[in-house]
Amino acid sequence: MSKKQTDNSKAKFSFSKIIRNNKVLFVLSLIISFGLWIWVSVEKSPIVQSIISDVPVNIDLSGSVPEQLGLQIFGDKDFKVDVTVSGKKYILASLDKDDITVTAVTNYVDSSGEKTLQLRYEIAAGAEEFDVVSLSKSYIEVYFDMPKEVELSLQAEFNDDINKLIPENCILGDIVFSKQAVKVTGPASEINRIKKVVASVNITEKLEKNTTFIPEIKFVTDDGSKLVYSEIDADSRDITMSIPILKKVTLPASITFKSAPTSFASAPLNYTVSPSSITAAVPIDLVDTLKSISVATIDFADITKGINVFNISSADIEDIMVIPATASAFRVTVDASNMAAKTVSLPASRARVSNKLAKYVIENVDSGNLTFTLIGEKEALDTVNADDIVLNADMQSVKINENVDSLPVIATVSNSKCWVHGRNTVKVSVSKK
Repeated sequence: MSKKQTDNSKAKFSFSKIIRNNKVLFVLSLIISFGLWIWVSVEKSPIVQSIISDVPVNIDLSGSVPEQLGLQIFGDKDFKVDVTVSGKKYILASLDKDDITVTAVTNYVDSSGEKTLQLRYEIAAGAEEFDVVSLSKSYIEVYFDMPKEVELSLQAEFNDDINKLIPENCILGDIVFSKQAVKVTGPASEINRIKKVVASVNITEKLEKNTTFIPEIKFVTDDGSKLVYSEIDADSRDITMSIPILKKVTLPASITFKSAPTSFASAPLNYTVSPSSITAAVPIDLVDTLKSISVATIDFADITKGINVFNISSADIEDIMVIPATASAFRVTVDASNMAAKTVSLPASRARVSNKLAKYVIENVDSGNLTFTLIGEKEALDTVNADDIVLNADMQSVKINENVDSLPVIATVSNSKCWVHGRNTVKVSVSKK
């Protein structure tokens, strides 16, 4: 037998052996069945419908008609729709929200108010073939208006007559807010209706002392309508309202001295106040600590040799509320008649500039002399010389700019029994660095 005949015999033997192998036939049948199933699913798949839920609505104002007119959206901006699609089952099974874009048409928005925007859809590029049957809504309602921001002062509002809640012989002090005004932002048509902004508190018990509340901030409109889209700026929230309760007291009237030499701090100059007593309203928690009420602060720079008279209006008295029926003015007399006086002239160039600002160059250019009057005990004045006097041109009390050409000079003397009466200025040059 030839070699070729032997090989054919083996090949026939091998193929027929495979055909007769049940396991091999089973595997082949599975492969063929799966292939047929894939073919039927793709080529003969039925057309079905499906719903893609919560597809976001895109409202793009960039370059749009409303943006060019200065209009913005207020209120709800996050709209969603359900999209019904149809197509072969295997295609719909893989669809998601990214395959469909739903857009609101803003081309016809040309004025403020509630606008109806038509919705349009677009199938994403590269998405497999399917059809959009419908959207759960064809339109959305959107509010457009021009934005506006205003700063409005707060006004206190109480649930009852506040005076009924104050103890006898007490009065209500000036209400203090942690912020006197609030920033309000919103659509112009709403902001324009605001009549006032109130800080409202509900008080149920008598106010026996200074009390702080967290008020409810409310808008009051001129037509009584409520605001829908306006709101208080975040920086203007967390406001507190302090209600000071003042008690009426009658105490001796006094004065306070400022810039007093050391020896006069412990033994002040003699003075009188007329009227000698004052009726005022003071914080109720300070009543027990007060021995007198200061009606004025007198600077020693304003006191010269002799009898010094100062007229004080009760309206100028700080930190207390003077009861008007008591006195409208006070006459203060400071007695420096036993003091001596001495005139001193010093070169203005000795004044040094203090509290300089980083962005300015300030130089003392005064070439003249400054004249001061020293007041004090005669023995002390006899020992004072020019080196004991310091001149300071202080920038702290002056609003500096390049137009400023002078600064106030404060003169102090090292002797504890003397002071400098009067005020002077020095010429300076101011320039930016």
